[in-house]
Amino acid sequence: MTLEEKLEIWHQNNEYQKIIEELEKIPASERSHAFTGLLARAYENAANGTERPEYHLHAIELLMSAVEEDDPNWNFRMGFALYWLDREEEAIPYFEKIFSLIPADPETQAFWADAGELLDYCRAQAAKKRSREENAPYLSLSERIW
Repeated sequence: MTLEEKLEIWHQNNEYQKIIEELEKIPASERSHAFTGLLARAYENAANGTERPEYHLHAIELLMSAVEEDDPNWNFRMGFALYWLDREEEAIPYFEKIFSLIPADPETQAFWADAGELLDYCRAQAAKKRSREENAPYLSLSERIW
C-alpha cells in the first residue's frame, strides 16, 4: 500500500493525528506540494473547529510554504483555516479564486458547493464586522447621551 493510499484511508477514518505524525516525519524541504497540502488538511481537520486554533495557524504556515495559487484545494484550505480563525474578510479571496479555477459543469460546481456556502458566510460576516466598525463612534456617542 502506498503512502497516499494510507493517508486517504486515515482521512476517511478521521485519523488525522496519524496523518500528521506520518507526514511530519518527512523533512519540510523534502515534502512535496501535495503532501504539504495533505498535512495542512490534517491539521485543519484535527483542529476540530475552534478547539485548537494553533492548528489552523500551523496549516496556514504550511500552505504559505507551498503556495500554489492555481490549485483549488490550496485555496480552499487557506480560506478554510482563515474562516475558523474568524478572519472572514481574509478568507474571501481564497474562496472566490476557487470558482475562477474550476469548470462550470454542474458536477464540479456541486462538488465545490461547500466552498460557495463558506464564501457566502464569510461575505456576510465581513459585512457585519465592517458595519459594527463603521458605527462604533456613534455607539459610544449614544452611550454618553443615554
